[in-house]
Amino acid sequence: MSTPGPTFRSTHRCGLRLVILMPALLALTGCVTSKKYRLAKPDTPPAKVLNWRTLTPPVELTLQTVIIFKGPGSWKREARWDEYRVEFANHGDQPATVDSATLTDLQGTPQFPGNEPWVLEKMSYTNWDKYGKNGVKLLAGAGALMLYGVAVEAAALSSFLAGGATTGAVAFVEAIPVVAVVDIAVVAVMNHNNKFKVQQEFTRRRVALPQTLQPGKSVAGSLFFPMTPGPQRLRVKGRSGATPFELVLELKLLAGLHLKPAAAK
Repeated sequence: MSTPGPTFRSTHRCGLRLVILMPALLALTGCVTSKKYRLAKPDTPPAKVLNWRTLTPPVELTLQTVIIFKGPGSWKREARWDEYRVEFANHGDQPATVDSATLTDLQGTPQFPGNEPWVLEKMSYTNWDKYGKNGVKLLAGAGALMLYGVAVEAAALSSFLAGGATTGAVAFVEAIPVVAVVDIAVVAVMNHNNKFKVQQEFTRRRVALPQTLQPGKSVAGSLFFPMTPGPQRLRVKGRSGATPFELVLELKLLAGLHLKPAAAK
């Protein structure tokens, strides 16, 4: 006895699920893809100029600007790091080398610049969790945007694809596996291309340390730190010939960075 084929009613229900659930699947996939690797929108406002300076002869340090999560000057859609745009200038008559830089957070802990964007993002997540456990009330950046937003969306998609959806949704995925696979493949290509662009721009902007400056020369670039609440000071160490030097730039005007304002009484 042959197995009966699908009835018109069951076929109709499957088609209806396709129409209803396709936008949801695409929306979830788009959220996870675009936010992690996509560059910022062209209409992002420019970074605010600071030009804070400190001088320890023969080297001068200038903090040109600070770019934070979704703040002015952002070039990545959701960058989970703090970008300190600096300039080092050698006013002496012999080569000077900038060896290291640290950023002191509100708890007095030094944070170090990174050279890989994805490692920095993981460090930000880890540090954020530690700050929260210590009772620090945090904001990711401009607009009170929370750091874990994309993580929640990613978990939702993972649950959906793993079978956490309704029975109707499971039937839908089984009914059109080719559509889902094609969409995921396209997203994977987009991720790869966007990730490469982020890495390329990150490398172009970053100032590598140690950095040797010839007499009368300067170099500008970005120091990328994990997201650091309430930064206190930027400290730079180096040597001019055999003589060590240290530059300390106090950051009192950034004391509220990434911190929730105290509730009004």
